[in-house]
Amino acid sequence: MPSNKQKTGFRGPSPDVGKPYRWNKGQSGNPSGRPRIAPLSHACRELLAAPMPDDPEGRTFAEAIAETLAEKALAGDIRAAQEIADRAEGRARQSIDVQSATLREAFERLSNEDLETYATTGKLPAWFPQEEQANERTR
Repeated sequence: MPSNKQKTGFRGPSPDVGKPYRWNKGQSGNPSGRPRIAPLSHACRELLAAPMPDDPEGRTFAEAIAETLAEKALAGDIRAAQEIADRAEGRARQSIDVQSATLREAFERLSNEDLETYATTGKLPAWFPQEEQANERTR
C-alpha cells in the first residue's frame, strides 16, 4: 500500500472512470496490428526522401536514382528499362500450372504467410504433401 494513501485520502479511481472510452467487446484497440515495416526499410525510405548533398537541382536520392535509371534505359540498358517498368506498373504476375489435383488443392490452402515463406526460403509447411505422395494419389 502506498505510504501517501492515508495522507491524501485517495482511494483509487472510480469504477466509472474511462467507461465511455473503452472498446466494445470483441473490438480490437489496434485493428491494423503492428506496422510491418522493418528498421532497414524505414531507414532506406528516409534516405531516399532526403535531399542529395551538393546537388544543384535540389533532388532527393530517389529522384536522382530514377533519373539515372531513365538515362540508362534510354541508352539501351534493358535491365534499367525493366526496373522502371516494374516500379511504375508493378511486376507481371506469374502463373504456375499444377497437374496434380492433390498439389493444386494444397497450394490453394496455403496462406499468404506460407506463400511468402515458400517464395523466400523454398520451404513448404510440414502438412504440405510431398511430390511422391501427390503422384501416388493421382495414379
